[in-house]
Amino acid sequence: MVSDEKPDFKTQPIVDVWDEQFISSQYVEIAREVAEENFSSLEKVLSLMVPEKFFTSQNPEKRETFYLLADDSVQVKGTKQKLVLELLQSNKGRMRSEDLREQVSLATLQGLVKKEILKIEEGTLISPLAVTDNGKANIVLNEDQEKALKKIQTAKTTTLLFGVTGSGKTEIYKKLAQDVSPTGQVLLLLPEIALTPQLIAEFQSIFKGAVAVWHSKLAEGEKIQEWKRVQSGEAKILIGARSAVFVPLKNPELVILDEEHEWTFKNEFAPRFHTIDVVEKMEQKFNSKIILGSATPRLESFHKCEVGEWTRVDLPKRVGDVLMPEMRFVDLKSEAKRGNYSPLSGALEEELADILKQKKQAVIFLNKRGFSGATMCKSCGHKFECPNCSHNMKMHQKMGNQKFICHVCGHMEGFPSQCPECKEKDFVFRGWGTQMVEEILKEKLPTLRVFRADSDSITGKHDFETLMNKFHNYEADVLLGTQMIAKGLDFERVQLVGVVLADVGLNLPDFRSEERVFQILTQVSGRAGRRASRGKIVIQTFNPEEKIFDFVKTHDAESFLHWQKESRQKSLMPPFSSMAKLTISDVRKEVAFSHAQKTFKKILKQVQNDKKEGWDCHFAPAFFPRTHGKYHFHVFLKAPNKKELVEFLAAQTPLEGVKIDIDPSSLL
Repeated sequence: MVSDEKPDFKTQPIVDVWDEQFISSQYVEIAREVAEENFSSLEKVLSLMVPEKFFTSQNPEKRETFYLLADDSVQVKGTKQKLVLELLQSNKGRMRSEDLREQVSLATLQGLVKKEILKIEEGTLISPLAVTDNGKANIVLNEDQEKALKKIQTAKTTTLLFGVTGSGKTEIYKKLAQDVSPTGQVLLLLPEIALTPQLIAEFQSIFKGAVAVWHSKLAEGEKIQEWKRVQSGEAKILIGARSAVFVPLKNPELVILDEEHEWTFKNEFAPRFHTIDVVEKMEQKFNSKIILGSATPRLESFHKCEVGEWTRVDLPKRVGDVLMPEMRFVDLKSEAKRGNYSPLSGALEEELADILKQKKQAVIFLNKRGFSGATMCKSCGHKFECPNCSHNMKMHQKMGNQKFICHVCGHMEGFPSQCPECKEKDFVFRGWGTQMVEEILKEKLPTLRVFRADSDSITGKHDFETLMNKFHNYEADVLLGTQMIAKGLDFERVQLVGVVLADVGLNLPDFRSEERVFQILTQVSGRAGRRASRGKIVIQTFNPEEKIFDFVKTHDAESFLHWQKESRQKSLMPPFSSMAKLTISDVRKEVAFSHAQKTFKKILKQVQNDKKEGWDCHFAPAFFPRTHGKYHFHVFLKAPNKKELVEFLAAQTPLEGVKIDIDPSSLL
């Protein structure tokens, strides 16, 4: 920002100006508001907006360079110099430097530039993305999509595109992007890096060479290139994960959040912002059009539509009028009574065998990686806990080798040859992980070809994309994985989805636990039967009587949201209030406890003194009391709205050593 008024703090003279339009004033304002609302420093937020290299180097980006023939009348000596002139003359006097460098040395080219026979011209910024063309540039919408598109185009507020899985929300996104003005830009935000390759390819076929990508797996050099392409306006479309919301677009005309319900849109580390809050600021500062899409929207978003703050647009049917998948629930208690204790029920095994005969494909979902959930000594009952966390370590195996890994802090150690307590060598494994399921699938159905996709098998930047391409090409019958395979993926042959254990996360002491389970079950179920024939879903659970499964069975997201709304309204939980989670931690339990109690008493006393109605304050140890070698305690503060809550906490004496999370995605 440029100002004619001298600030009241000490300043230094400006030596040089690298870029007067580095970040627009609107983005600086957004950064300031995000910092204030999330109790973070402005410096921290601004650092998310600009790659560090731009602060230490002038113009660190790389552009295409061309050699031009400036004077072809000059006689040159030497075979190499003559070759350069011949090459340029045969290419209309202009060639990419990379093409010339393949045949002649840089020294030869520099010598000709020095003699002013050649000159160098800079072109566009080099993109790390390859231009693809899958022939889908001509978008044809059905009647429902056309109606939804028109309603979105005329909406004056943020739009929630509430469409069932397979209803064609992506086609509407592409059509909206095509309608953006010549100088406008589009920001498309996705909850998972894994979802970007498929969408990048589709958008590249429409906006050839004008698509940029942004996520944590990019190398520093790639980030520099993409940042500059976006900031300069050379890239019209930016596709990325949560962090892409801070990349400063030149003219953000359209912003889309796909799968807006996903908790990964909330940043779990400082600054603890929610992406939707940042997007709403872009709407205010730039007058951007905002679209949020989901088959299972957050209750907060659903409620905003109900009270008229946002516009709701529905897509109630799948493209081609394909029926929603047929649901089948399996009671795992009944399986155990029949003597089947494996993660594969008889019903799921039968359906997989049928898929194999039909030469179709299946997706098997289990949101637990590794081999087993817990390991216990069969003789004395000793459990193997992480030395840094109050968590059971998970057993993993690879190439016949076994090891323990803590899924919280990452601590790793070898699998013991005997129990450290009683020295016996017999262990029992509790719970199932994707590695165990893979082993049993191959044991039960030996001819079944299985791909596993979890954070153990997907480690490289392109591993997931490669695996998905292979599955798309029918190099496997089954795709087994965790939540990375639960959403956004579209495979023509997939006719069956099996959910190994639907109860994961259901009984956690968090008011959002049922909402999350419903969302992930609906999303993963939506991977089946997305073309002409109806798909099948087999859901295994120990608690089939739970009410949530009634809504999953009927694919009824709206009724589920009304049910959740009634429950939240009675207890005045979000969206009918705003909440702050204050976390106090220390390596010494007594220090953490004492600090947390003082913080709680101080806040509670202030709330009581101010006679604040509708406010509530609670103190509790964290659900996972010890992680990363520290003990944790929570103070929960609930207020009627976010503005009052932030102002109240900001007015307190600086809360030293306290992490403040406004409207946390989890209470655990």
